[in-house]
Amino acid sequence: MDGGSFLNIESSLSGRRWVQRLPHGAGPQDIGQVEEALRRQGLDPVVAKLLAARGATADNAKRILEPRLKTELPEPLSLHDMDKAVGAILDAVRNTRSITILADYDVDGGTSGALLLAWFNAVGARASVFVPDRIHDGYGPSPRIVNKIKDQGTDLLITVDCGAAAYAALEEAHRIGLDVVVFDHHLMHGPPPAALAVVNPNRLDDRSGLGHLTAAGVVFVALVALNRAAREAGLWRDRPEFDLLSRLDLAALGTICDVAPLTGLNRALVAQGLKVQERLSNPGLAALAQSAKLKDPGSVYAAGWVFGPRLNAGGRVGDSSLAVRILSTQDPVEAGSLAEELERLNAERRAIEANVLEEAIVRVERGEAGRLDGPLLMLGAPGWHPGIIGIVAGRLKDRFHRPVIVVGSADPDDPIAKGSGRSVAGVNLGAAVSAAAGEGLLLAGGGHAMAAGLTTRFADLAHVHADLARRLSAEADAAGLRQDLAIDALLGVAAANWDLLGLMTQVGPYGAGWPDPVFAFANVRPFAAAPVGGNHVRVMLEDETGARIKAICFRALNTPLGDALMGRGRLHVVVRLKKDDWRGGDAVDCEIIDASPASEQ
Repeated sequence: MDGGSFLNIESSLSGRRWVQRLPHGAGPQDIGQVEEALRRQGLDPVVAKLLAARGATADNAKRILEPRLKTELPEPLSLHDMDKAVGAILDAVRNTRSITILADYDVDGGTSGALLLAWFNAVGARASVFVPDRIHDGYGPSPRIVNKIKDQGTDLLITVDCGAAAYAALEEAHRIGLDVVVFDHHLMHGPPPAALAVVNPNRLDDRSGLGHLTAAGVVFVALVALNRAAREAGLWRDRPEFDLLSRLDLAALGTICDVAPLTGLNRALVAQGLKVQERLSNPGLAALAQSAKLKDPGSVYAAGWVFGPRLNAGGRVGDSSLAVRILSTQDPVEAGSLAEELERLNAERRAIEANVLEEAIVRVERGEAGRLDGPLLMLGAPGWHPGIIGIVAGRLKDRFHRPVIVVGSADPDDPIAKGSGRSVAGVNLGAAVSAAAGEGLLLAGGGHAMAAGLTTRFADLAHVHADLARRLSAEADAAGLRQDLAIDALLGVAAANWDLLGLMTQVGPYGAGWPDPVFAFANVRPFAAAPVGGNHVRVMLEDETGARIKAICFRALNTPLGDALMGRGRLHVVVRLKKDDWRGGDAVDCEIIDASPASEQ
């Protein structure tokens, strides 16, 4: 329901309409009633406002504020085929069969693989991890890969974060006598492939209600079942039982980096996992924190913007196995060496990304990716590195507020295009890509609501773009794709203080499906503005009472927003608040998201 524009801003300096944050389908009156009910429970008005704006109710507020595994963890066997998976894995362990874990090359795959490998090591199993190379092997298992794994003596193959749509590969595995268990979460639009077990809460016949889990979440639930089954079988009699709770940091990391909604079990995994992550008990995360000079390791920011990009760097532009290796090692020296390599690769990734993004923005603005007001922007070029196209798609999605697919290839002469897409709320990109792949319009494709991957031919891009745009058209129209910026409340600058940060923290953790609080300052004066870090703008904001706050606006230089901040005119400004890491103590500064000229009174 539309509650009208916030501060009467219909089109800001970044072209967005400002609106009051409201839960889907609710109006200002509805949210006011929920806030009042929450305040009657003894909650601070700020906490009540933030909760109500995100869809909380008086009935579920306590579970949201205190997310616990004890209340959110389901019976693991409620997942379809989980009993078969546990049985097959336990049988392989008891009979000392050789086990290979095939993990995807992103953070969700890396954390899933590291979790499983840690359990196998604890139980004394013969297990190893194989991570396909993004360029040479492609995504997930293939007939060639399963034959290679079988030839190396593997008896049981376990795929994590992949495999649910690998029909040809799993049929080949069945033909050559290689047993397979799948742990996945990607959307499925048909019966599962041939395997001993396909555990995926998004398979059509699964009734667990856990479709929001990532692969790391699915593996965590599986390990709860495996720990229990191993205990009943007496496998822990002569060795310490696997401490799954001490690995919650990996489950949280996979959940955050795969941009899964922070509701239900995901919320509990992240809230509890961040406490483990803060301790840096994992040698690999400790080494990454040191190499990145990270000050606050127990945050969503640390997981998504420090650990995540570095762990992904190997799979994007280097050795795809680095993420699993650094998350699995117990040797601090090895962890340090791997962290240095990932730091170097991440710097290389950023340089490649910057070049491609600059070219992509120009092409989109020239109309080469389709109509700017259409349901899908799609573009690419041979030689655009497949390891960074997903990041570029995300940047373009944020800039143009449209679903975006970017395609590329490692070899400029390769006729095959690998694509990666990112979507906006209300437009299920993964479903459209999966359906197109199922109908043979793509060589391969799949994903989930907010992200998808595909393989096609460069010669077919125009046809694929038109087909996917048609599939997304109705959802895009329903979603409106209007560039609204949701704001929680209007603040005076003096109210942006340490106490407010503490109240905000009570309602966290924030992430997908549970957005960071966003506030507006009215009629502030920017001064002492200066470019920093290449294309960012650092500035001081002062309101009419004389209260001041430090602020930064990322990637704003030489944009209308950046030009306004470099000027002296009064502005309405939208910000995210954060601790001031430079001054320390209880200092607060902010990130500027948007601004609009203040009306002359």
